[in-house]
Amino acid sequence: MNKEYIISSKPPLVKDGGRYLSGMMRFLPLLILYIFIVLVAYNDSFWGDEGRYVMYATNLSKGYYSPLGKIYLWNGPGYPIVLLPFVIFKLPWLAAKLLNPMFLFAAVIYFYNTLRFYMQERPALIFSFLLGLYPPFFRVIHLLLTEQLAVFLICGFMFHFCKLHHENKNSWTQLIIAFVYLGYLALTKAFFGYVILSGVFLFFALYVWEKADAIKRTFLVYLFALILCFPYLFYTYSLTGKVFYWGNTGGYMLYLMSSPYEGEFGDWFQRKSKHHAEFYKEIEGLSALEQEKMYKKRAIENIVNHPSKYFRNWLANIGRLLFNYPFSYDFQKLSSYFYFIPNMFLFVPLTLCIYPFFRRWDLVPFEIKVLVLFSIVSFAGSTFLNAENRYIWPLVPVFWLWISFTSVKIVKVEIRK
Repeated sequence: MNKEYIISSKPPLVKDGGRYLSGMMRFLPLLILYIFIVLVAYNDSFWGDEGRYVMYATNLSKGYYSPLGKIYLWNGPGYPIVLLPFVIFKLPWLAAKLLNPMFLFAAVIYFYNTLRFYMQERPALIFSFLLGLYPPFFRVIHLLLTEQLAVFLICGFMFHFCKLHHENKNSWTQLIIAFVYLGYLALTKAFFGYVILSGVFLFFALYVWEKADAIKRTFLVYLFALILCFPYLFYTYSLTGKVFYWGNTGGYMLYLMSSPYEGEFGDWFQRKSKHHAEFYKEIEGLSALEQEKMYKKRAIENIVNHPSKYFRNWLANIGRLLFNYPFSYDFQKLSSYFYFIPNMFLFVPLTLCIYPFFRRWDLVPFEIKVLVLFSIVSFAGSTFLNAENRYIWPLVPVFWLWISFTSVKIVKVEIRK
């Protein structure tokens, strides 16, 4: 590892309790802002997916997960487990929603400490505040949704994974904490289960090719993260008889993405379209597994028969991931700027960082290479199923790490005299 890029063996906020507290106090205005938004926007009623997470948490309190007699696995158990104490002890849902500011605040602290491995305090503070003030985060911070928890989990994973490689290379403590964060991320957002599986195969192959300790540690993190998910996967197998079954939404999301009809862009809005009513009626009486099978079958037919339309839907899906636009049967509105403007300041610099980052690949620490690869695989995989901007919010901290390291340690910008 090139020592030019290492500031110290430990980030200042990690090696001293007083300094750690001082660092937390710097970001206290962010926590106050987050709590204020939740209190102002709080509503007693559930919106969108909130009711489903509460339903799963309620089911867990009764000793099961999927509703009795049904296979309804639209979400992993990560977030319902967090909500479980609020169900058991009948705590107000406002208290559960106030966890979101805590998750996001802790994520920023983790992110700052990660940056301190590679840069001085001032740039680390600036980039950490930029992450904490990312406007789309505020959109659902007052709701019982998984986004804030997922951002916290990815930031926790990043910090302990970097600390594992950067500081004490034989620390089982850091390895364990890192894989717990990564595994719980998959239980919260099932899509990451497939990313973890791909990492297991990739780093096993790399370790066979080159017996490097850094590759071995990375392989173990991915492997144990996957093993952490086995209890849930055994449960889904007991219900479905299918191996490595994370949920029954994939077929439906692929079906939406494959829509061959003009004016539809592969998003959730087209569910109300008259074009799909007949097919929905046709599969209405089938079991959840049979419905998913039919969704996949029809999706493959649509893709084969209308490849150019699927390609256009795929491009639209990338647009939704980056800027939350376009949506089917939706009018143009000013609120689109809520996503366009902040994401422009995220993805344009990220694009500009691609060339210098890979041009000086030899100067990039191994652990950052792994995290960047993780973000690329995750983003690429997300483009093939129905998605929107909030689906990649867990990747935003990795994107900011990529940007901050490149801009501080690889690229030098100055005004010519």
